[in-house]
Amino acid sequence: MLQRKKITSLIINAIAVKMLLTYPRNIILNSGNAAWIQILYNFIIAILIFALTAVLYRGKKNIIELADSCGGKSLKIIVGIIVFAILSANLISVARIYPETIKTILLQESSVELIIILFAVIIAIGAYMGIESIATVHYLFLPIAGIVMVSFLLLLIPYYKFDNLFPILGNGAKSIFIDGFNSISVFSDIILLNIFLPYMENYSEFKKSGFRVIIIGGVIAFLITLAYCSVYPYPSSKNFIFPVYQLTRIIHLSSFFSRFETFFEFVWSILIMLYAAFYMYAICYVLQITFNLKFHKPLIVPLTIIIFGAAILPSSFMKFIELEMVIYYIVYPFAFLLPIIFAAASRKLNGGKHEKT
Repeated sequence: MLQRKKITSLIINAIAVKMLLTYPRNIILNSGNAAWIQILYNFIIAILIFALTAVLYRGKKNIIELADSCGGKSLKIIVGIIVFAILSANLISVARIYPETIKTILLQESSVELIIILFAVIIAIGAYMGIESIATVHYLFLPIAGIVMVSFLLLLIPYYKFDNLFPILGNGAKSIFIDGFNSISVFSDIILLNIFLPYMENYSEFKKSGFRVIIIGGVIAFLITLAYCSVYPYPSSKNFIFPVYQLTRIIHLSSFFSRFETFFEFVWSILIMLYAAFYMYAICYVLQITFNLKFHKPLIVPLTIIIFGAAILPSSFMKFIELEMVIYYIVYPFAFLLPIIFAAASRKLNGGKHEKT
């Protein structure tokens, strides 16, 4: 069993990691410096979707197990492969973007392929340690990361210029409320909560954890986006690939210890490694339950090679950034709809009764 506070920490980090990489830029490209409004809009939609899921869902079966109950082994395998593809796509994007960032910021003379290989080794070791260890480290480290983030936002106060938030609707209401719907994908990692539902004590813990994840993740995404839009006017704000890192570069603590980015690089790297280790474990766990395998650990090394090998393939980093958003837009409908579909189907098959624990 995983304690609610630990599994909540796992999913919060999964959402926060997106905001530490290229995701804020993608929102700004869409809605300009009204990106913070778009995040609020996405947050409201995510809360409503999860509320619907909470109404329909009962018991401790995840969507792969419910697929087995609803359609037998064939449907279970199909759904398991879809979930595997969702998680793999998310991890592949981080497996390429993080090493490229490290190369840009710290190791300009190193090849990105070498950094990816070292990253893959670390992640495989982390996944091998198991979900309890990964969750415990998340739970212990997230408060430290939270303190660094609050300090980061406070140290930016001299640089905030709220005139940069105007015009208030940025690139227009259509960009925010129609085109901006797709950026609800920032909350798509909520599917991991469903995958690890059998690890939780009861359904009530799942529901409480879900709402906390979306609320805390939404607050983090909102504050980061608002801070960035307040510091950089549009269209200058769309020119930086890594918005949060760009913010850390302008903070000066003293003449001796001049930049806050040192703290950021330390915390940011640990958060991403924890995220990737959790994702790798989740991918192996999904295949284990999909094909009724006895163990998941033998899957770690081959899957690490496949996923990180796929991350190396695109030759152009900017093309990969474009591919990243395509991945998010394809992934998120499955992440939100699969739990609703199978919860509703399970209730119907049981004559409206709740799925038994």
